[in-house]
Amino acid sequence: MNPESFDHLVRREFRSFLQVGDAIRMSDEDRRRALELSEREWADWTDALDDGPVPAEPVVPEMLQRLGSVTYELAMMGERLAA
Repeated sequence: MNPESFDHLVRREFRSFLQVGDAIRMSDEDRRRALELSEREWADWTDALDDGPVPAEPVVPEMLQRLGSVTYELAMMGERLAA
């Protein structure tokens, strides 16, 4: 997989995470903390959504792991709240 594909993948997963956060009315601050990002890292990653450069930290594989884990947990929380 080339670097552009990884960039596209991590942006897509970050957008999915944000959508799940929207669905359960999670604040940006809580989202930032859930991903264990500093304020600067959060700003860098949100800037990357507008086709800015993908931040160097956390590295893409680590960020993908965080996004997958947290998004799954939030989706499960959303299902419990909807029940």
